Amino acid sequence: MRLSFLAPVLASLLAMPAAQAQAPAKGVADDIFADHPSMDRNAVVMPGADAKPVTPFFSERPIGDASIARTAEGGWVLTGTTLRSGARHGVEIWTSRDGKTWKGWGPARIAGDGIVPGDVSERYLAPSVTVAGGTLYLAFSDKTGCARIAIGKAADPGGAFTASPCLVEDASDVSLFIDRDGAGYLLWGGGTIAKLGAGFQKLAEAPRFLKPDQTLFANHPPVGKDWPVRTRVGRTGATMFRDGDRYVIAASEVTGRMRTATEDLFMAEGPTPYGPFSMRTLAVPHTGRGSVVRLDDGTLAAAYNPKCDDGFALFCEQIGLVSLDRAPDGRLRQAASVITEDSAVAARKPLIASESMRDPSVTLGGDGFYYLVGTLDGYGYHKPDGGVKLWRSADLKQWDDLGFVWRWEGMGYDFGKNIAELWAPEIKWVARDNTYYLAFSVMERGVGGKTWLYRSTSGKAQGPYANVTKSYLVKGIDGFPFEDDDGLYFLWGGGSIAKLNAARNGFEGDVRKLVDIDGDAVGYEGNGLIKVNGVYFLTGAEWHGPLRTHGTYDMMYGTSKSLFGPYSQRRMGAPHGGHGTAFADKQGRYWYTMFGNDPTAPWRMKFGLVPIDIGDPASIGVPRIGAAR
Repeated sequence: MRLSFLAPVLASLLAMPAAQAQAPAKGVADDIFADHPSMDRNAVVMPGADAKPVTPFFSERPIGDASIARTAEGGWVLTGTTLRSGARHGVEIWTSRDGKTWKGWGPARIAGDGIVPGDVSERYLAPSVTVAGGTLYLAFSDKTGCARIAIGKAADPGGAFTASPCLVEDASDVSLFIDRDGAGYLLWGGGTIAKLGAGFQKLAEAPRFLKPDQTLFANHPPVGKDWPVRTRVGRTGATMFRDGDRYVIAASEVTGRMRTATEDLFMAEGPTPYGPFSMRTLAVPHTGRGSVVRLDDGTLAAAYNPKCDDGFALFCEQIGLVSLDRAPDGRLRQAASVITEDSAVAARKPLIASESMRDPSVTLGGDGFYYLVGTLDGYGYHKPDGGVKLWRSADLKQWDDLGFVWRWEGMGYDFGKNIAELWAPEIKWVARDNTYYLAFSVMERGVGGKTWLYRSTSGKAQGPYANVTKSYLVKGIDGFPFEDDDGLYFLWGGGSIAKLNAARNGFEGDVRKLVDIDGDAVGYEGNGLIKVNGVYFLTGAEWHGPLRTHGTYDMMYGTSKSLFGPYSQRRMGAPHGGHGTAFADKQGRYWYTMFGNDPTAPWRMKFGLVPIDIGDPASIGVPRIGAAR
């Protein structure tokens, strides 16, 4: 079998209103939740209804580390690392009058100490281009690792360039920033900077490394992993530009988001070229090395030039442009008109925009309707407020709010003075019992989580529901009832599973742990199960990349022909999918619920659906945008 995630095929599913910015739920005291990446105010990606995928404007030749500049006349100049196999091309230059049709000038005719004009015996990695007035500057690291600046004429890119002496040794990713007063600054690596002397022939000061202002972290130290990153803006390709009175440093970094080599562009801003700089923010996903230019309308755009190692880039070794805009908090980010990720999730829209929701669960009921529940009120209702609310749909498009089907009253459990939060309700139609089951967890602050199992006494999704036992069913969170051929099972807590007894108020047999062939959990939370043609698909949620800042909350999966496994090595199922559930619709198609829990998801804390296709169990595919079912 193969499990693949297909792009939208129903226009009506995609036409729902976009998620609105939300405030933290009242009573949220945990700093991790108060500044969680699932808050819209932390969003990197907020695609509009008319958002379009980035397309290449330059594909003349495979190129990496793209650097773009604009001329005073509105023209374009381009350079980068040329990637012809086995060939070396010095520093190559292309120009365009309109950004569409490009003229190649071949290797720049650079002369200087140790450099022969037009020499193509070396391929200089990651050169950059800067235009100031009528002068064209090429910054590069030569074959010995020396940073140099070659100076030529913007009107004659095929003419002679004169290279500076070695400005700094052991440098990479060299770039030049020229301020409005004509002062030049050399940048290299992930953010080292030094002002240049007259004529840009030597450094005028000792280098320094640019990073966020450390006073910003006095009351917000990293937790566990480096959260948030405070020691750098990025690791490679540092560049600088000015936007109004703000100096912006941009640098790229491969963070492991989406469990692949996504090289993202990070930025920080300050009042001077030396800062103090803001905390770094993820500005554009998948871009590769950062290069920012100003468009004819005055707006900014970043070069989009991913490497082929990025499994979710729209293309690689070609160059596109990503328009930038300012988020409500003032930071630069990908504009709403653009899509930068190639996955079935990137262009989706939420189906219920009126209410925040996490951990959505959908089941197809015995009456032919679909029923939905989820974690509400931001990060879960606090006792005694709220409860479990139910939605119903006949077609997976229009969802009707049926109100609360369970409330705290009559629960019969004493939480004392502890804050009790209602998490991750799960609804399941169980055909053999001809009724619905409702599982939910309660996270008790300072104590931990427990999970209850309720059963509809009427056989209807609306209930009423009664506890199957006198207290909680298990310690742990994220309960999931699963009906197999031989009975009803209960899955919870990152992979624990046991078979429910006939009365459904306890277990028969031992509690088992579901793991993959390496002994690892398939996701650390939010596990679910679906069985198709004798093959079990175990899904689960996992964070990849910088935890709780710029990482992704993804759905992982593994397969097995035995319920108890072992399951195939865990792998990515749906990027940004996280804690959701898989289910079959009335036409036999499969879907996965998602809610958006990270800043690069297409929305945050809203209910949506991703179509899935089930096939070969040895592999999983995430199709390209525009693929049809």
